[in-house]
Amino acid sequence: MAQSQKSLFEKIVPLGIPLAWLQLASESKRFAVALAGITFAVAMMLFQMGLQKALYKQVLGPLLLLDGQVMVVGSHYEYFGVGRGFANVRLHQALANPDVVEANAVKLGCASFKNVEDGRERDIFLIAFDPSRKVFLSEDILKQQNLLKTHGNVLFDSLSRSQYGSVGKLFERDGRARTEIAGSKSDIVGLIKIGPTFAADGNVLMSLATLEEFWPHDSSGVSNVGVLKLRKGADAEKVAQSLRKMYPESVKVMTKEQFVKSEKAYWGERTPIGFVIGASMAVAIFVGAVIVYQILYTDVSDHIPEYATLKAVGFADSFFVWIIVQESFILSFLGFIPGALLAELLYFMTREIAGMPTYMSVESLFIVFGLSLSMCVAAGLLATRKLRNANPADIF
Repeated sequence: MAQSQKSLFEKIVPLGIPLAWLQLASESKRFAVALAGITFAVAMMLFQMGLQKALYKQVLGPLLLLDGQVMVVGSHYEYFGVGRGFANVRLHQALANPDVVEANAVKLGCASFKNVEDGRERDIFLIAFDPSRKVFLSEDILKQQNLLKTHGNVLFDSLSRSQYGSVGKLFERDGRARTEIAGSKSDIVGLIKIGPTFAADGNVLMSLATLEEFWPHDSSGVSNVGVLKLRKGADAEKVAQSLRKMYPESVKVMTKEQFVKSEKAYWGERTPIGFVIGASMAVAIFVGAVIVYQILYTDVSDHIPEYATLKAVGFADSFFVWIIVQESFILSFLGFIPGALLAELLYFMTREIAGMPTYMSVESLFIVFGLSLSMCVAAGLLATRKLRNANPADIF
């Protein structure tokens, strides 16, 4: 029986071409529809994953630039820029810990920024610090922060969105640009790169003294974020625990890693962003699976007489199931390639139009390929139920 089954199989599959491929290629329109569905699903999954990473990269950008291992915030801190501050005396107290070598204050807020071209006002995010200290890791900031010692001088984020005007072009032409922040005249004396976030379309850096000029009624004894530098080899978690015991409940202490995780968790869990992206990926998988199932089920239904004939001459159900699984592999592989290319096009358009740092990653490619393969195989196995129940006697 094995020999006769092999010879019959050779007649069924001429030139060594897999039967699964012949089955799919025999119905070109149906094949194209299946590939289109998988392409859509793959592109949507890759795009959503890239979008999620870009969104997190944007919101975490300013935090990652802070030069410190332990962060101090108020107990009502929610995310970078929102939440009550804490008294600066807490930073002085932190210096009593022998592992803390420097404690720097950072003040945050929003104010109106006058467009350098049309004069219209837009809100912009303000980040203030002591320019005589190394608070940020960015080389762009370090090279230019001495310019902030002059009152009224600010550094403008060149990655800010376009509603603030062509600040970069004016700066390149004139070496500076003039504007108004919170109704006060200000000179843009340098360009930096931070990037917009969910909370702000743009950023400006300034000295604490300049911020006090913009906000004369704001308390100078309160900060939003305290950046603590530790001696080399110090354990950040142990220092954080020590400070937690010393501080009242109105002050929260985190290591930098915990600070970053807290920010990411806020945007992923306490806002609709995480749900929307997850739901979009689920819809993409569902749509792709339904299309693949419908195509393979129709393919099985159209060939029931042939399958029944093969079952009558001794072919086992596993043979037919393997054919459908092979079709699933072929569909997932051929649909993945154009889907990845379409996602790359969407990434490019998002970078150019929205200014978001969306890029393809190897990790995302492997994850989405695994999801698309699982989707196709699961749909294929569901489609074989009718085939496994086919009875040659009923056909003939």
